[in-house]
Amino acid sequence: LRCRLYSSSWSKPCQVTMLTRCSDRSRNGKRFPVPKSLLDCASVQPYVHNCLVTLREGRHIYQFSVFFKRHCRLRTNPLLSSSDHIF
Repeated sequence: LRCRLYSSSWSKPCQVTMLTRCSDRSRNGKRFPVPKSLLDCASVQPYVHNCLVTLREGRHIYQFSVFFKRHCRLRTNPLLSSSDHIF
């Protein structure tokens, strides 16, 4: 699964491959992303939040799954932060 990673450790976003898991042993089963494979600091916050974002641009509709961690002890992410919001 190709995705874009906005890491707090990097100065710009990067295209990466996320691992997936299958719901059963057959190749026809549903596949689920494993964001823990890309997000660090599991000892600070072991779980990952997710949300679905829908973007409408004219007649086109784009859907994105967003996975993130948010904890007061995690490093600030300068790629996503602004003066009003800190991620």
